[in-house]
Amino acid sequence: MSVIDDGFLGGMGGLVPAAVSASAQCSVWFAHDLLHCTNRHMNKTSEEKEAVLNVFAALVQPFMRIAFEYGIAAGEIAGVLRRVYIEALEARLKAQKRPTTDTRLAAVAGLPLSDVSALREAARAGAPLGSRAYNLDQISLVLSVWLNHPNFSGAYGVALDLDVQKSEDTHRRSFPDLVSIACPTVEAETLLEHLLAAGAVEIVDGQTVRCLSRAFLPGDAEVTRIERAGRYLSAAANSFVHNLMRPEGEPLYFERIVVADEVLTDSARDSFLAVVGEKGQGLLDELDRFLSRLPPSEANAMGKRYGIGIYFFDEQATNGPVARSIKTIQGDIGGGKSDALEEIDVLAPKRRSE
Repeated sequence: MSVIDDGFLGGMGGLVPAAVSASAQCSVWFAHDLLHCTNRHMNKTSEEKEAVLNVFAALVQPFMRIAFEYGIAAGEIAGVLRRVYIEALEARLKAQKRPTTDTRLAAVAGLPLSDVSALREAARAGAPLGSRAYNLDQISLVLSVWLNHPNFSGAYGVALDLDVQKSEDTHRRSFPDLVSIACPTVEAETLLEHLLAAGAVEIVDGQTVRCLSRAFLPGDAEVTRIERAGRYLSAAANSFVHNLMRPEGEPLYFERIVVADEVLTDSARDSFLAVVGEKGQGLLDELDRFLSRLPPSEANAMGKRYGIGIYFFDEQATNGPVARSIKTIQGDIGGGKSDALEEIDVLAPKRRSE
């Protein structure tokens, strides 16, 4: 097995493409100066910026399965990212004692002023990050009209196939026509995106929208488990960001992983998982006892709490061409010398007996 200590180093890039116009360059450099005024000593490259963007992609990719499951559209995810970016940027500028007007935030973030104003207003009003309930209402209403309105349904309440785009032929029925009746204040393209994400419709041959469901009934959301996952994933991400961006004098947070050198069988995986559960729980119990013995802090004290997380993961892999044999010593994995794994590399030189 491999114990990995990556020792994260690096930073965020900020180079301006040569093709950017002079006026746009001024705006970009203005934003770059505001974003990095507290880290002028850090030399950033385009390769580092690309690496950071790859980190964002790697963080988001596993959650696409959840997004599909809950009918979350790409536009909703983009909206969440924009709002989080604006809120974080506003907090950063406040900490730097700089103005936080909509105009300044829009210039730094590279977003339209109207978008920034709407995002900040939504945050002040306490609006949820997503508009999930509103989207479900829209989906339900569109499906109801589609199945019951005589212009869009046939015999026995069967929803008719509709053209994706509105046609000049007044006898043809289109999805924009349906939206204009069911949800006249919503853009047809936006609503179609939500219906596709919810699995309520499909597009046939790129020209026809077909109804697949008489009603959209989302499964019961395990809200507590989802929120817990968000909390701990945020904690893990913060730990890596701390090690990337920590100023002098701040400690390096512990980060280590152990990865099997080869693809494991299901049986080997289950054995590994059992050992991790036993050993990991034992370590957590020991650390919990250690924390309980620390001197208590003052009542109502403000500051940070610290913790450690242990998790089991998998990743796609393919065994390399190097042949190895593994001799298993029978016994109990949990104790002493027993159940150790002795790895024999057939390409390695023989070692003399000591």
